[in-house]
Amino acid sequence: MHRNSRQWLFPLLAVTLLVGVGCALPSLGTPTPFAFPTLALTPTASVVGIPPTATWTSNVTVVPVPPTATVAPPTPQPTPTPAPSATQAPAVRPGPRVQAPLLWVAPNNINGNLDDWRTKDEYPIQSVVFGAANYTGLSDVSGKFRIGWDYRALYVAVIVTDDTLVQTQHGAQMYKGDDVEIQLDTNLYGDFYVESITADDFQIGLSPGVPPGTSPEAYLWYPPGKARALPEAEIAVLLTTHGYIMEAAIPWTVIGFKPSPGLQMGFAINISDNDLPGQAVQQTMVSNAPYRTMWPTSWGTLVFFDPGK
Repeated sequence: MHRNSRQWLFPLLAVTLLVGVGCALPSLGTPTPFAFPTLALTPTASVVGIPPTATWTSNVTVVPVPPTATVAPPTPQPTPTPAPSATQAPAVRPGPRVQAPLLWVAPNNINGNLDDWRTKDEYPIQSVVFGAANYTGLSDVSGKFRIGWDYRALYVAVIVTDDTLVQTQHGAQMYKGDDVEIQLDTNLYGDFYVESITADDFQIGLSPGVPPGTSPEAYLWYPPGKARALPEAEIAVLLTTHGYIMEAAIPWTVIGFKPSPGLQMGFAINISDNDLPGQAVQQTMVSNAPYRTMWPTSWGTLVFFDPGK
């Protein structure tokens, strides 16, 4: 090669190298992102790992949180008070205590005439327990009753004050008119606190007839599943200038109860009232038990005794 050619060849090679290197360098306008490494922190305390097969114990008691209940648990019922003997003081229900004397000589005839009753004790029926908005006073509906027993039947006589007599219904529907209703809890201490009607609780209706004063009848609403007419109950009605007198003898075979002096049962007696002629509706009810509801726990107490002892 000629000497002069070498003089311009070396500068040309230098420029070529610079251009090649420049093409390999990254663009300065778009820098590559840089990820900072995560710092490994050194703990201040050493941690001893527990092998998977090791059994771990702790002196700290952990109380598990119970799951949310999907069904509310039943409300616990108090333990029923056992039946006391005749010498023990009875438990108390909110209603009144009524004394039922043994009638060694029962009423001669169930006819509405009370002259043959050996007991003259009478108890009031005048606490409004239903339909207070329709109640206008004692002359609207109220009453008083006598009660007694022998070993054949329970005897009841009700003297009803009622300014308008209306009854258009028979049987199970008699409560939609003027009637008398008797409630009995024959196992008073066996289910003393139970807020429901059970197999030993009875509700009996006594109708003055359709229309009142003709063909009176009796009907059993409860216990559940035993509802029926009661042709075996003797019942009579006598109309008065201020209402009517209802007299009834209910055989103990109806309720399967064997009375004796000293025994007690839950008891309420009520008068239903309808003052709308031609209509079937229960407007008002008055009771001897001021807090009377369907539940036996709101009733009073009937005490059987022998006045000769």
